[in-house]
Amino acid sequence: MDLEKKSISVYETKEEINGNDNVSSSSPSLEKAIIHEIDPLEDSPIEDVRASISPTDDPTLPTATFRAWFWGIVFSAAISFSNQFFWFRANPLTIKVIVVQLLAFPAGRLFARFLPNHEFRLGRFLSFNLNPGPFNVKEHVLITVMANAAATSFDAIDIIVVQKLYYNQDWGFGGGILLVLTTSLLGFGFAGILRRFLVRPAAMVWPINLVNATLFHTLHREVPKEVKDAEATTPGLRMSRNKFFVIAFIGSFCWYFFPGYIIPILTSISWICWIKPDSVLVSQIGSGINGLGIGSFTLDWSQLTAWYASPLAIPWAVQANMFAGFVFFIWILIPIIYYTNTWESKKFPLYNTHQYDIWGNPFNRTRVITPDNYLDDQAYADYSPVRITGFFAVCYGQGLAALGAMITHTILYNGKDIWNRLKSARQDDDDIHAKLMDRYKEVPNFWYLILFICSLGASFATIAVWPSDMPWWALIIAIALAFAWLLPLGIITAITSQSPTISMITEWVYGALRPGHPIGNMIFKTYGYITVRQALLFAQDLKLGHYMKIPPRKMFIFQIVGTIIASFISLGTTNYLLNSIPDICTKAAYPWTCPNASLFGASSVIWGLIGPGKFFAPGSLYAGIPYFLLGGFLLPIPFYLLAKKFPKTWLANVNIPAFMLGPTPYPPAPTNVAPCWIFIGFIFNYVVKRRANAWWKKYNYVLSAALDSGVAICAIILFFAFQNSEIKFPKWWGNNSGSVDQCPMANANWAGVDVYA
Repeated sequence: MDLEKKSISVYETKEEINGNDNVSSSSPSLEKAIIHEIDPLEDSPIEDVRASISPTDDPTLPTATFRAWFWGIVFSAAISFSNQFFWFRANPLTIKVIVVQLLAFPAGRLFARFLPNHEFRLGRFLSFNLNPGPFNVKEHVLITVMANAAATSFDAIDIIVVQKLYYNQDWGFGGGILLVLTTSLLGFGFAGILRRFLVRPAAMVWPINLVNATLFHTLHREVPKEVKDAEATTPGLRMSRNKFFVIAFIGSFCWYFFPGYIIPILTSISWICWIKPDSVLVSQIGSGINGLGIGSFTLDWSQLTAWYASPLAIPWAVQANMFAGFVFFIWILIPIIYYTNTWESKKFPLYNTHQYDIWGNPFNRTRVITPDNYLDDQAYADYSPVRITGFFAVCYGQGLAALGAMITHTILYNGKDIWNRLKSARQDDDDIHAKLMDRYKEVPNFWYLILFICSLGASFATIAVWPSDMPWWALIIAIALAFAWLLPLGIITAITSQSPTISMITEWVYGALRPGHPIGNMIFKTYGYITVRQALLFAQDLKLGHYMKIPPRKMFIFQIVGTIIASFISLGTTNYLLNSIPDICTKAAYPWTCPNASLFGASSVIWGLIGPGKFFAPGSLYAGIPYFLLGGFLLPIPFYLLAKKFPKTWLANVNIPAFMLGPTPYPPAPTNVAPCWIFIGFIFNYVVKRRANAWWKKYNYVLSAALDSGVAICAIILFFAFQNSEIKFPKWWGNNSGSVDQCPMANANWAGVDVYA
């Protein structure tokens, strides 16, 4: 039966069902599917999903083939090594999974062309065919999903780096690999347990997946002749998606040579600083990298998508809420804090994440730490309380407000649906994609439960055998925190593709339980915050498999294998760099300065070594920051009530968690990103979507995928061909300004003293 042509999502006989290994004959929803054919015109209720995801499926396509396994493992190993290797550079080169998505297509077709059509038998029950026919989209998705699982093991690695460089503690490869593996697999167990809330519902869109899905369809899907004929007579729609993708890809590829190599100042055009470059005030206002970024903009696509999801992928209402949050926190609240000298902000630069003493000098942690890596309370009292920039302090408050808002928003807006899904795995409002997925054997809950229990046991062994400075009961608290926060954070991420973080909550909790223990604080953070982060990444990929109709059991196995590959290769690469580069993660080792590990190290000092008890103590400068949590908790309530009373006004589109997420990448993101991001989103997801909806449906996500792909491929070529070989473009005005955005005083304090350390 050719389901693609008939657009019917059911099998006609039980014999057909039982003859397909991918299809479940015991699914509770299958009998309904056998009796009732799905309307061929049925589609997703979400317009963005309709524009990018096909509402059909061909269950006869082979999935976990030799080709999928081979290229999945090869690309997983390659992307894991590359991303970890470049992660420690001052300007990290992160190869996105869309590059694998592009490269896997010709690689798979190459195998399909040259490998023999030969059946291999391994024992009595296992066999596989080297070449079971044309390379298909489901094999392609599994390769990409495995590689994506292998591209995201950074945060636990950063903890290991900070342990060694800040506190001279090395767990060796055995302890390190257990720390990375247990964190990731605990997250996968959580994602599986909560998939009925985060994956199955139509409202859980995961917008960034729409770009990947569009690229899959562009590469594999044959457009029906009647659709081609209709578009051929419509002005603006005559070009095929494939041709449009190639043209946009070439344009993006060629353009990135300018900001990436020839004219670096295009990354941040801070024209206000040109007026008076020797002024601290002008530099602080105009700098798009170390200041407020007012008037600053970027012509570098990689700058936008490094900190936010593609502006073409996020719904306009979400973008508007996020930009409103950016304006309030970054352009209104922070200037008020800084220029009124609240928290003694003028002693320090406007924008960084470093720690200082009361005299405005870099905080010397070696003066307050014991040989056993605990806080020396007397030495701390004799030296100085820790200080941070006003910008950093506000962003701590914003993070707390975002967490409070997510709790209230989830209860008010999603509580009823969550309760209904707690009572039943299926809902009457399941969309076409959920119904199509019902034909496949679901992963039993006990698979995820066993994975979770084994990972939890290994986690207890890890903290008991190695010097984690964390008691066994603290691990239970960390896991409970992760589980409690995962659902509200997952719902917000599924709607916005901007992932919130409970990093600060985990650090605060352990800092309150055991102040002065920085290593224990980091390990607690690993099992709390990083577990949630990994769970969200896994859930995102599960949704991609849901959209592309990948058998869930195959998804489960490929994600697990990708995670294990990444853990070993990432840790091995890290150990190699730490042991081979002198003074790594310091200015002396430039460009190997480890910016993200430095941020983790700063957090370990504030929350672990010093602790929230001292940092937020009554009478301290920062005693008021915790009240942001209460404010965030209360703020959604009036907007919820107003939206109920005025459902057809703009109030119905107010989303307080999205509002709070606008400033999330700051710090360390450049402040010129958000205005450009929202401008592009407004043009495509508001103006074009309303006035040229047919064009938007056909090309919008294709354009996003092409821009991402062109930049990624060009960045790789630039790095290996020029930057890694120290081949620099000749000096000229476009790359010889002394400052990337020509704001040389942005790193100075209000007195004009450069205290950027």
